[in-house]
Amino acid sequence: MKSFYLLALALFSFTASAHELTIKVDNVESTKGFLYVALHNSEATWMKQGIQGQKITMTDGSVKVVFKDLPAGEYGVTLYQDENDSGQIDKNAIGIPTEPYGFSNNGGNFGPPSFNDSKVTVNENKEITIYLQ
Repeated sequence: MKSFYLLALALFSFTASAHELTIKVDNVESTKGFLYVALHNSEATWMKQGIQGQKITMTDGSVKVVFKDLPAGEYGVTLYQDENDSGQIDKNAIGIPTEPYGFSNNGGNFGPPSFNDSKVTVNENKEITIYLQ
């Protein structure tokens, strides 16, 4: 009986520390291509390979993306809409993106924001909104 209580306590502890981060993507003007979403947990992964990623089919209106089983912590999100399905974000001759993109906390109007400016604290289930630029 004692082992049952210990198991129940261990399972409760695990599920209590796992959270979901839901990202609602708004300002979707086109359903072309796919949405690539990357989750980052430090400056070291920011604007590079994220710790998790998803490729989502575009839909009208807004798109929702959910990252599950996250430990409590600080996370940043980068995303872009790959309208021509090239597998990367297209840029003009001076490096400005020509496909829609976004960051958590909706920074990036004059260059990419830092991880510190984009991070959100996840210590419970949380939903954020990112507007495509």
